Amino acid sequence: MLKTRVMTAVVLLAVLLASLAVSENLLLAVLAVGFGAVVWEWLRIARMEMTFVWVIAGIETAVMCAAAFLDVRPAGELFIGFELAVTCVWLALLAVVYAAKDRGFGLKRSYSILMALTFPAAAWTALLWFTREGGWALMLSVFMIVWLADVCAYFSGMIFGRHKMAVALSPKKTWEGAAGAVLSVFFVTVVAYVILPGRYVFTSRLVDAHGFATAFMMIFLIVALSIAGDLFESALKRQAGIKDSSNLLPGHGGFFDRLDAALAVFPAAAAALLVL
Repeated sequence: MLKTRVMTAVVLLAVLLASLAVSENLLLAVLAVGFGAVVWEWLRIARMEMTFVWVIAGIETAVMCAAAFLDVRPAGELFIGFELAVTCVWLALLAVVYAAKDRGFGLKRSYSILMALTFPAAAWTALLWFTREGGWALMLSVFMIVWLADVCAYFSGMIFGRHKMAVALSPKKTWEGAAGAVLSVFFVTVVAYVILPGRYVFTSRLVDAHGFATAFMMIFLIVALSIAGDLFESALKRQAGIKDSSNLLPGHGGFFDRLDAALAVFPAAAAALLVL
């Protein structure tokens, strides 16, 4: 299992690096395929008829790929309003996840389908904006929040975990793990601010705009949203009676399993820079 997991990760990394070596637009298109796969998996989880699943996911993926290759640059009130609206929904879901952490919750099929159509699109559009704004490095710095929080939450929970966070949604997650995620992102924020060029680092841009205190409050909320994204997908899978969103990524499950936190983080990160 571990060997399969590592091999899949190596292949994915090789594809991403090779696409970046060709062009930034190709990298964006490859990522668009990943987010399109999230749409496909989510609509299957929502029990939509498979013909519509393929058509809708295909159209959404094609539109995102076209935006990548045509050098589209998200801007204007419609883009900002879209990202802000999706962020507000995620904040509401954060409250729902917290309230239902010990009993679980279900989601109406129509709501799940609507979210499947909009959430991946909002996350990828925010990802596109970050890339056009500051290059692939700025976009990667947002992904690093997701990955760092996930990895440090896992190890902190494994070493120090005593208090369960959401027994009904994800029994292995602990409050100590969440604290480890937040503290690790805070620490890396300070280190990155000192040693890396600020224009390429999302958290450094927050610090420059608002100071450390306010930036830390925003980062805390973004890390909380990353955890909420993970727990929300767990709730959807439990409702559907499945373990993984698909088997597209051997050893990892599906693209939704790997990008669940990013769906919440990217719109919130974009809103933090564009609105606040």
